Amino acid sequence: MTQIPKKIFLSISVLFISSILLFMSCNNEGISESEYQIEYTRTEQLKNTYENEIIVLASLFIKKTSLLKTSIVNFKSNTTLTNLATTKENWLEVLKTWKQLELYNLSAVENSFIHFEINRWETNTENVNIFINGNEVINEAFIASKGSSSKGISALEYLLFSSDNNQNVLNSFTIDTNYNRRLDYILALSENLHLKANELLNLWENDKISFISSIENGISGSQNQLTNAMINLIEEVIISKLGNPLGDKSGGIIKTDALEAARSKSSLLIIQEHLTALKRCYTGAFIDNDIQWGFDNYLTLISREDLDISILNAFNNCQIKIDKISNPLSEELLQNTQNITDLQDSFRDLLILIKVDLSNAIGATVTLNDNDGD
Repeated sequence: MTQIPKKIFLSISVLFISSILLFMSCNNEGISESEYQIEYTRTEQLKNTYENEIIVLASLFIKKTSLLKTSIVNFKSNTTLTNLATTKENWLEVLKTWKQLELYNLSAVENSFIHFEINRWETNTENVNIFINGNEVINEAFIASKGSSSKGISALEYLLFSSDNNQNVLNSFTIDTNYNRRLDYILALSENLHLKANELLNLWENDKISFISSIENGISGSQNQLTNAMINLIEEVIISKLGNPLGDKSGGIIKTDALEAARSKSSLLIIQEHLTALKRCYTGAFIDNDIQWGFDNYLTLISREDLDISILNAFNNCQIKIDKISNPLSEELLQNTQNITDLQDSFRDLLILIKVDLSNAIGATVTLNDNDGD
């Protein structure tokens, strides 16, 4: 059966919903049809985002961290190049899932600071080495007691990708000084990470009603928080993940070591996962259903399809710039710097559309964050 295009289906659906809400508004003094439409659309968007993206990603993150932990257990008992490769692959899957889930640092989850416990870049390598070369028993409780810069996804990257040569990495876990403690450390890191993944899901499950029901305008509204989360992540890509390596704060001096996850050559992958999460959040296209409730529904509701087209074009342009880069960012920065600058500019275009045009169109309140003014 031929599928109705989303825009046409949304237009039909909005007309249908409007008819229902008009009837409802006749029986509710003081609430207009347009207010009903706004509340209904906002609720459906938040419900879709929670049920079909946040919880799905949080559950997947638990699964991926469990697989990583299992692979490290196997690697610890049978420390071979094959098991090292499997562990690295599982770490990469954890990273990919997290870099989509990372967008949703909201509400009670944000207040818990659990995101810092899961992944804080950059890793304090000096402390990690001090702990490995120390005398305290290394287990999950030991890791839990330490600061966020000495654990999580980034600390695992530091130890699993300590060299471009896999044999050298293997040596660090088999013959180098304190190799046994190094093995203990990555196992404890994976155990702590898996526990944090479960804690994160619990936080979201407990926050479900509050998240979906917070349909008010203003800072406390969940849609407003989603908008600011998108803005914050785009600014982070522009300023920290591309700007700092490009030398925006160092007089144009290229700094490949300022790239996030440069050791694993995952810097571009991180930006790709962020872009994927941002676009999915905007469109609400998490699953293949009739109405994929997202921000674009609002723009249809207020007859701003033109802005929707501009935003989708900006997302597509960011993807085109990513696809143009075939090397790890550490190499591309030195060989084809313009490609990185073009990618940064494409995210700047997207930022203006989300931070200014979309926010104004839906009445969102843009809040200050750590990236403002940089």
